[in-house]
Amino acid sequence: MRKEFRDLISPEEFRKLIKSFSLERKSERVPLEGALGKVTAENVYARSDAPPFSRSLMDGYAVVASDTYGADEENPKRLEIGGEVEIGRPFSLTVKEGQATEIPTGAGIPAGANAVVMVEDTERKGDELLVKSSAVPGENVLSAGTDIATGDLIIRQDKELTPLEIAKLAASGLEDVEVLRSPDVGIISTGPELVSPGGELPEAMIYDVNSSLLITGVEEAGGRPHGMGIVNDDLVEMGELIDQGTEEYDLLISSGSTSAGPHDMVYDVLEERGELLAHGVKIKPGKPSVLADLDGVPFFGLPGNPSSAYVVYMNFVAPVIRKLTGEKESKSPAPKARLTDRTTSEGGRMEQKFVGIVDREGGKRAYPINKVSGAVTLLSQADGYVTIPEGVNYLDRNEEVEVRLLTEDGELPKLLFIGSNCVGLNRLLELLPFGTRSIHRGSTGGIEAISNDVADVAGVHIWSEEGYNVPVLEKRDLEGIKLLRGYGREQGLILPSGNPEDIESLVDLIESRIRIANRTSGSGTRVLFDHLLEGAAEKLGRDVKEVRREIPGYEVELSTHNAVAAAVRDGKAGAGMGIRSVAESKGLGFMKLKDEKFDFICRKDALKSSFGKKFQEKLTGSEFARILKKIPGLYPRDGAGEVIYSPG
Repeated sequence: MRKEFRDLISPEEFRKLIKSFSLERKSERVPLEGALGKVTAENVYARSDAPPFSRSLMDGYAVVASDTYGADEENPKRLEIGGEVEIGRPFSLTVKEGQATEIPTGAGIPAGANAVVMVEDTERKGDELLVKSSAVPGENVLSAGTDIATGDLIIRQDKELTPLEIAKLAASGLEDVEVLRSPDVGIISTGPELVSPGGELPEAMIYDVNSSLLITGVEEAGGRPHGMGIVNDDLVEMGELIDQGTEEYDLLISSGSTSAGPHDMVYDVLEERGELLAHGVKIKPGKPSVLADLDGVPFFGLPGNPSSAYVVYMNFVAPVIRKLTGEKESKSPAPKARLTDRTTSEGGRMEQKFVGIVDREGGKRAYPINKVSGAVTLLSQADGYVTIPEGVNYLDRNEEVEVRLLTEDGELPKLLFIGSNCVGLNRLLELLPFGTRSIHRGSTGGIEAISNDVADVAGVHIWSEEGYNVPVLEKRDLEGIKLLRGYGREQGLILPSGNPEDIESLVDLIESRIRIANRTSGSGTRVLFDHLLEGAAEKLGRDVKEVRREIPGYEVELSTHNAVAAAVRDGKAGAGMGIRSVAESKGLGFMKLKDEKFDFICRKDALKSSFGKKFQEKLTGSEFARILKKIPGLYPRDGAGEVIYSPG
């Protein structure tokens, strides 16, 4: 007996019915080796610093940079060779002024040293080293925690894991990761005319194409397909397979027997076992499609014609599987963009420069990713690369280039943060319901990124005699920006646990001659430390320049709070300027010296966007204030999120 189609519904109505299912995204923990292509089920945090200690980027000699100043081929500096650092072995050497310690690539920087001179720029004569090139503090050194800091949000929830992301997980000490489990999908083909591919084809029969089509389609979408075989138009056999499928799988798909012919029986079986939600969709091809609710398990009945089945699958079923696995649709692999800076090359060979991409009025802009090659996040912070052809020395600022994307999805961050790093900022970004990128270049680097129209937001904390942040911006004469009030945090001395040297002030630090780990010149923390040191020197009636020269390690510049804390923890320094939250996270002591203001410079057009408005809303909200109160040394400020400076 021929049956009638139910009322045909629109594709939009069909999708609404699909969304009515309460489908649970399930997760599982997998080793890193099996995580490729999986999607994270939760935010992933770094378990340890990367690198865990300051390392040499070159084969050469660890030195005090000031000992090499003025050195060249004709006027080499002579240093005493004092020992050797071995890679992969603990070390307790201290490099003193006038000394050099042999060091291989990847080995830990010994205490006292603040630079590495490449072996090519030296000549060894017995126990004496001739240095033929000047080095600056930090040269050829990758500081502890520069790449990844303990507790950093390194991968957001719903992020597809690429080899680059997995490398980042490994670098932070993780051996496995919680990922979304691929949904199990049962696949049934129906029809008395079908046989499995591989054998002789009997007369009046056809090979079952849809099983292979749908199994590979489910795999492509990220699901785990389970072929359940071919069913003749038999109500009992079909019913048994459906019962089995609802017990074992998350979704069921059948193809064939969904039309209105006398032998099309799928919807009869479904009505006996659940609720038939739809039979017939206003789509061509694909009209005879079925959707049923089998005790919470979605059942998709697709047409028997392979092209029709695939159209329906791609329109309605694949998006469900992708949603459950967290997979995103791919985008264009090579967008056009204009460079924010002149990008140089050696000129003698083709060179690929890694860049990030931001959307700006008038089109996309590509900004160079300037990181040392030892940094794992060099690639994870890049969206792609531009190619500088052989024989070309540079690509000019504003030149249009083709960016070859590193990943297929090509999703750009909705907001780009460049500036000072802080655990408070990381927690704030977690509250945003969209993707962001945060690049740590210090307060001064953040201001430059805003000035060059690269960053959307910059976290800053720069002290001046007139106050925090606002006076500094007034002197820069920036346009098109607003400064939002952020939060407060405690700066002070990070000390060994128990404070064995009884340091209670900077005066004590000066008089004790304890070796310190200093911060990078121009960073907000360094500016504050130098100011406080000047006050301490004044109390002692001494010249601050003389005091700086006498403090061991003053020239040892580290680029992160975590690197300073690591130096103190590992006994390379007895103190260092940093924030309380980092000190306590590593089980170290802390002596508060100053409350400081961590504020946010924002581009006005970014703040006007829906993403900028959401950022300001979260910064202002009580949820972020509650989070701050739980982090040692961080605290909310009244009027957070308000504009405290806007030029013009």
